Amino acid sequence: MEQHLPGQQPTKRVAILVESAFEDSEFLIPYNALQQAGADVKILGSRGHVSYAGKQGRISINADASTAEVLARSFDAICIPGGMAPDTMRTNMRTVHLVRDALHQGKLVAAICHGPQVLIEGDLLRGKNATGFRAIRKDIQNAGATYIDVPLVEDGNLLTARRPGDLPIFATALLQRLGLEIEGKKLYDINNVEVPWWQVAEYWGGNSKGQITEAIEHAFQDEQYAADMCLQHAQKVGDKGLQTIYQDLGDEARQHMQLLTRRLHDLGGNLQPVNQDGAREARQDWHNIHDSQAVLLHVLNHLQARIISVYQMSSTLTDPITVAILDHMEISLAKSEQNLVNALQQRLLGATIESTKKQARQ
Repeated sequence: MEQHLPGQQPTKRVAILVESAFEDSEFLIPYNALQQAGADVKILGSRGHVSYAGKQGRISINADASTAEVLARSFDAICIPGGMAPDTMRTNMRTVHLVRDALHQGKLVAAICHGPQVLIEGDLLRGKNATGFRAIRKDIQNAGATYIDVPLVEDGNLLTARRPGDLPIFATALLQRLGLEIEGKKLYDINNVEVPWWQVAEYWGGNSKGQITEAIEHAFQDEQYAADMCLQHAQKVGDKGLQTIYQDLGDEARQHMQLLTRRLHDLGGNLQPVNQDGAREARQDWHNIHDSQAVLLHVLNHLQARIISVYQMSSTLTDPITVAILDHMEISLAKSEQNLVNALQQRLLGATIESTKKQARQ
């Protein structure tokens, strides 16, 4: 039995669950935070003493033991990173039973991103408030939980978060709930979104300022390209409906540029001007295609590429404020995509009806 000196707090024991293709940052940031706070961290996989590689290829970790070799009562908390790993974890009943036993024993269970899939498998979300990666929102709701789209949801001894952008808040909450501190480091109020959470994440192994600013610059250039391209299309197209759509797309892109510029300024960076390639490509479209419908399809393809790019950045960055901006952009772009799709389908339908009428006349 572990012995403690009078007045000395017992060491907190925490299990972090892993399988192949876990989200690197979702393992690394809680792991580093717990280690720096003096916790005894054990890595558990479906098989003990096996190496598991992260989804992003940043890290590979050896499991200290398998989930079949341990008891929930041996730990104060269990942490479940996301990525593709939870989909494998949920197929191992020993892993599911370990998490179930921990929750039933009042141990702290913290799951992020796809981590709640393990909770779903164990029927552990019924009647709970929870969050998780938006791709499993419906799964969480179908499991009987109330899904809340916020960085961190606490319901009794259950903590859940959505994605890497929530990690500094998630890891801080984990430490605070365990009563842990890091010497010389202040733990911020998890309800205060204005604190520099990106610095907290960077300290524990998340994105550096340089990586965050690089992502912002990339997104800015995409939006500037789109703004220039759509302005040219609005000037060239004869269809008033499409002209309005292109003008709105250009305005939307410029609004995004303003948000990104302010965020980069807050981080101490400055945007460098880039060539107006979007305008040049738009002029080439009209020179080479001479078909407003083909141009519309080209604009739609470019818009969809922007959505994918923004989604990928928002799903990997560990800066909550930048991720919130990217979220806003993606929602806005998705609405614009639907407008473009509607316009395209109306024209396709019109062309089909006209073709049918022509055939009937013949």
